[in-house]
This record gives sequence, structure tokens and C-alpha cells, in this order.
Amino acid sequence: MKKDVDFTEVRQICAEHQITIKDLQSITGSFGKRIYFINQEFLLRVSETPMTLELEKFRRVATLDFVPKIIHMGTLQQKDEPTYYILLTLLPGDDFVNVYPATTTAQQKQLGKEVARFLDNLQAFAGTSYDIGLYVPMLPHFSGTWRDGHQKYWELFAQEAAKLPLKPDSIQIFERAYQFLQTSSAALDFQTGPKLLHNDFHPKNILLDQGKFSGVIDWECSQFGEADFELCHLIHWCVYPPEPDIDFRTFLRAFFDASPRCARVPDLALRLTIYQIEHELQQIIWNASGAESWRVPRLVRWMDGGVDDLLREIAT
Repeated sequence: MKKDVDFTEVRQICAEHQITIKDLQSITGSFGKRIYFINQEFLLRVSETPMTLELEKFRRVATLDFVPKIIHMGTLQQKDEPTYYILLTLLPGDDFVNVYPATTTAQQKQLGKEVARFLDNLQAFAGTSYDIGLYVPMLPHFSGTWRDGHQKYWELFAQEAAKLPLKPDSIQIFERAYQFLQTSSAALDFQTGPKLLHNDFHPKNILLDQGKFSGVIDWECSQFGEADFELCHLIHWCVYPPEPDIDFRTFLRAFFDASPRCARVPDLALRLTIYQIEHELQQIIWNASGAESWRVPRLVRWMDGGVDDLLREIAT
């Protein structure tokens, strides 16, 4: 039986800011957050722990178009423990995956161009150090080179993977992956310095409203890295879409044709292959080998030219 949602905290926060609730929805959150849509106008994020870092991430993109804006933030004292919250604007539209069947080829092409422009504007923000890792950096504020950071990242993978009860065949593929990464590491020598990345940039986080690009959501993973690292999830979702009949290649082709800075990188296919291998390794480790049966074959596919195949397809 589905557990009823207690909206008491939401009502208290809305009363504090003179917001009359006309429509209220509870949304599944991540990283321990409770998320609500209010009046199809506001997005409320609530947590039992301070959201200092999350606030910083929203603030540093505040001047961009197509991102949620902070309206209020504060602390609600409930019983003996405080509750922390951030009230944001709710961007219009639905995610690209949900509305994809209703989009035209022309709309998908236009979306590719607009997303390329958005990423260029985002990556105009520069940092002072790299955050090495996917989703949550395993090496935050790394002051060395992009290549050195990733090589240390691979060492952490090896240490963590050694603790897993992997099958013998998987262990061999992991070893092949480490060897591939090391022999390919020179491709990461090119660097332009830390750029601001969304770091979970895929079609579920890209919104469309009436067929037009309307925003990008879920900024809690944003960090600083090389511009092309942002392409990791876009490439992954094009090769492994959430539904087998979804084909994002028209969108991705238009994106590359628009030539954003993240696509103008030497050895791009090899670098993207490195990022895909990192992604699969990290997912297997995070899931305590629970994803081994289907992630390990993906490792093989990436090493056997999965990125090259996709880039050739969208280039024709």
C-alpha cells in the first residue's frame, strides 16, 4: 500500500512566504531530498541536512537562462530537529524522453542547436580546479592535470573493484579496461581548464514545452571539468536509450553540427570512450557488483568501438 505523504512541512513553508496552495504534488527525490511541485509554479526541495553545497550550485548558474531560480531558502523548526529548504521556480514543460513521441524531426534538430548553445553559455563559467568523477566527485578540487586526475580515479576503481565478488570473466574484462585506460590516457592531455558542467546531462534532465527547449533541471551533481566530459551521459543515452524504440540520433546530430565547445576537442571519440568505461566501472562498484551482468558487456562494447560507431552514424 502506498504511504500517504505528509504535507505539513510544505504548508508551513508556504504559509511563511504567503503562498496559497492550489495544487501540490510530491516528486521522488534523490540524495535524501523531498521534492514538491506547488501550483505548477514553484519547486520545493526539503532536507534534514543543510543544503549549503546545493545552494552554491544553484547560485553559480543564477545568471543563465533555462535554469531554476532561487526564490527563498530557510530553516523550518520542527519538533527537535530543523528542516532545511530551498524554494525555486518550476520550469515549464516535460522531459525530452516523455514528450519524444510527439516531437517532430524539425523540433529535435532545433533542440540540438539550442542545447549546444546552452552548454556553451554554461561552460563560459571557469573554475580553479577539477572535480574528478561522475555524479559525485571521487577527487574533488583536484589541482593537477585532467589526465593525472583520471589516472588517480582509475587507481580508486581498482582498489574498490578488488573488494567485489566479481566473476572470473568479469575480472579479466576489468583488467582489460584498466589496460585500455592506461594505454589511451594520452588522449586526456589536451585541456582548456575547468569549466562548469551539469554532470548529469541527459534527455531526462532536458525539458521541452510545446516542442521547444524550456530548461535544464537537477543541478545537484554539477561540478568543474573539461568541457567534453559533459557529453558522457548524452552519448550513453543515445547508445542505450531508456526505451528500445527511442532514437536520439537526430537530436545528437544537430547538436554536433552546431559545434559547441565540448565537441571541438582533439581525440574526442577516444576521450568519450574513456568516460564511458569510467561510467560502467563506477556503476558496477556502486552497485556492489549487482549491475555486473549487464554493465560488463557494455564495457566490452565501449572498448570495441561503441563511441566510434555512434559518431560515424551521426556524421552520415
